[in-house]
Amino acid sequence: MNNHTRNANLPSILVRSKALLVTMSLLLILANIYALASTRNLAKTATDQQSQATWFLFQLTKEFSELNALAPFAAESSSRRDQVLLKYDLTWSRFDVLLNNKETDSFMSLPSARGFFQSLFRSFKELEPELALIKQPQYADKLAGELSYIYMSMIDYINLNFRLESPIYLGYVEHAQVLYRIQIGLLMLLCICASLTGYIIHKEAQYHRELSLTDSLTKVGNRLALFNDLEFLIEGKQAFTLFLLDLNGFKQINDRFGHQSGDRALKQIAGRISVLGMDCYRVGGDEFALISLHNEDIEVQWAIIESCFYETVDVGKQQHERLSTSIGVAQFPKDANQSNQLISIADGKMYRMKFSQNEQGLIG
Repeated sequence: MNNHTRNANLPSILVRSKALLVTMSLLLILANIYALASTRNLAKTATDQQSQATWFLFQLTKEFSELNALAPFAAESSSRRDQVLLKYDLTWSRFDVLLNNKETDSFMSLPSARGFFQSLFRSFKELEPELALIKQPQYADKLAGELSYIYMSMIDYINLNFRLESPIYLGYVEHAQVLYRIQIGLLMLLCICASLTGYIIHKEAQYHRELSLTDSLTKVGNRLALFNDLEFLIEGKQAFTLFLLDLNGFKQINDRFGHQSGDRALKQIAGRISVLGMDCYRVGGDEFALISLHNEDIEVQWAIIESCFYETVDVGKQQHERLSTSIGVAQFPKDANQSNQLISIADGKMYRMKFSQNEQGLIG
């Protein structure tokens, strides 16, 4: 059970968290733009190569790098999936051209080149059944990881075996590595944004639930919180004692000094009874409830509650007034086993005490 005290700093935490989420989202968008721009630039540099075979290799690398960049986001939307499927088909065709076009014989004649690209192509084709599952984030991530492994194997092989002296080619390889690092950054940003979004949703739900169970004036639990906690204890068969309190003299404070003074008095009383080691609730204008899980005698707990009214309350303008209380008690499971019955029993006892005090002239 909770004391239903509201955390005053929570709204500012939510604002800061949302601001951080917006910042991270903007960074993610910028990173995506950068990655796409990089792949376009890589494709553009490939057109400057004089060798037709080198052109085919660059085309394969360009399509594969774009596929590699898009794959982690395949589960986000149907348009993303369509892009991944398109890039997969284009990469497939680039592999086929590289392996079967006569103009690439100069590359394929290098030691182990044809065997390497054929093995790479087989590994690539084996991923085709997984494309049907990329609507689900876990399969999209799995496919992205496998594509990244094949892609980086190809980049590493090119770096090792196709060391062209052309500055354009060397720059292309460097940019491809940067693009891969950007991919890792994008994945990290996505994880951070997802975690932050989950955190904000959880905190907002928690905060609004707390608000719905908190009395806005006194910051103790409200009537809904009382019923929720009663049902929780009853379902758990936890013995407890319910005290209902009705303030005596509160109406006179309102009439003489105004509602602001009355509110001031209520907050002081709530502050006193909320630190008694019992769960405290405001259930009406000047009515409070306490739930005690302690095993002390009711008389002892009753005396503790009444001690909260020994001192006067400050109603403002250097005025102090005295309040007392009428108390009704009901015990679970001794008196009843339903929350409505317990409240009815305690309410009846409280009003009988109030009526008795009125008859004796104890309430002014």
